[in-house]
Amino acid sequence: MDQRRHWERRYLESSEPFYGRPPSAFLERSVPLLPPAGRCLDIGGGQGRNAVFLARLGWDVVLVDVAIAGVATARLLARHDRVRLGAVVADLDESPLEVPGESVDLVLMINFHDSDLLRQSVKWLRPGGALVVEGFAQEQLGRGSGGPQDPALLWGPNQLLRLVAPMRVVWYEDRLTDADDNRRHRGEKWVVRLIARRPA
Repeated sequence: MDQRRHWERRYLESSEPFYGRPPSAFLERSVPLLPPAGRCLDIGGGQGRNAVFLARLGWDVVLVDVAIAGVATARLLARHDRVRLGAVVADLDESPLEVPGESVDLVLMINFHDSDLLRQSVKWLRPGGALVVEGFAQEQLGRGSGGPQDPALLWGPNQLLRLVAPMRVVWYEDRLTDADDNRRHRGEKWVVRLIARRPA
């Protein structure tokens, strides 16, 4: 099953947003380490829980996702919270994301694993801009607590650090944890989380 069909089905079969309405707890904790609110690109933003959270904080957010149902829900959540949100349906495997260099202040890649896109996103950041990544390590394979079960779609040891060099890494963790911030990721899981800043 291709990714579009997979996520369309997941979103359409769930009466509530699939990952819930609250944003990633990691993203919430990251706010003090981010630049002042500016332009944000949320790649693979799904149903908008993180994008709407940032929009409430004053960010000008554009969400990109493969699933029409996800983008539709994100727009509804934004309307409900009375915030502006740009939302685009795009299959990033088929159509490269064209973003001018040094045009955004924040790039989010939360539970979206794509090393080529991550490498490109570094060039999109303005001086002082930040990249926030949260996902799963290859050690997550075989665990039922979330994340893709394809090793090519999981982060390898220190891979994120290599991809974002020479940015300044202000937060990095690569570890097994049973702490939970989402009902879809219950139990022990091997997470990778990174915040990196481009020098001002």
